[in-house]
Amino acid sequence: MSGPIVTRRMMIAGGLMAGVALAANSRRPTEAFRMIGKQRLDPLFPKRVADWVFERSDGLVLPPSEELSDHFYTNLITRYYRSPTQLPVMLLIAYSNTQDGTLQVHRPEACYPAAGYQLLREMMIPLPAGHGVIVPGHFISAESVSRVEQLIYWTRIGNDFPTRWWQQHWAVAKENLKGRVPDGVLIRLSTSAPDDRSALAVLRRFIAPFLGNLPLSGRRLLLGERGGSGLPLSL
Repeated sequence: MSGPIVTRRMMIAGGLMAGVALAANSRRPTEAFRMIGKQRLDPLFPKRVADWVFERSDGLVLPPSEELSDHFYTNLITRYYRSPTQLPVMLLIAYSNTQDGTLQVHRPEACYPAAGYQLLREMMIPLPAGHGVIVPGHFISAESVSRVEQLIYWTRIGNDFPTRWWQQHWAVAKENLKGRVPDGVLIRLSTSAPDDRSALAVLRRFIAPFLGNLPLSGRRLLLGERGGSGLPLSL
């Protein structure tokens, strides 16, 4: 019985989204709604996070090279952090200053299988980001023939943190209805631990000081207006 109910809900959601998208497109938005200006992104993020130190920019799971184009992203940051006391942590930040709701290229659900990984487990993890901001983090455990990797990621479009494809389009549509074209970013942190519990502990230990040491412009980029100002969003 759950099958038809889910199908009806999906059809209703799809119909509503189609109507909103049509209305949003009719507004022909022209104003760019970007969390930061034209500054370089790399200096916004620390080279040292607690015991971890930035070592290199390679060694990360990436989509096929033909998909890494400016058509999708205006800036891509990849970092490998090493620690003498903790497991290494890999950071990927994919930013697009013009979003249409398709932050798909670097989504682990597509990126990791394309690199030969099988997705084993998934769950949502609330991540306290300070100033009352809670990020809906998506935890995934993935395995290839030679490696297990665990990761947490989230996306921001405008001031929303969408966790589903329709939420991405809804976030874009809301801004379009205001006459604005939002920006978007995907943040992914990963490690390779013996088990998921150990991986979660490592990633949490990294994320807290990482977000805590960001300048306001970096927090604004990853967390939106509320995360960058520490003040509640006006509704």
